[in-house]
Amino acid sequence: MSVIYLLLAISIVVALVFFAAFIISVRSGQYDDSYTPSVRMLFEDDVIKTQAPKSDTKIKKSIQLNKKQKL
Repeated sequence: MSVIYLLLAISIVVALVFFAAFIISVRSGQYDDSYTPSVRMLFEDDVIKTQAPKSDTKIKKSIQLNKKQKL
């Protein structure tokens, strides 16, 4: 029975160590994605064109207005 208590204590300590390492890595910016936003602007028009139906002119007009507002 004492072995169970020992293993439980060791597993809690190991879990706390991994949790602390995870928190430290998040705070230091390890999981920040700096690549995707720079590439997303290159492919944004392609995604909108494939999603918008060709016969729907309201969507095309709103896309054109959004482009003009960004400029």
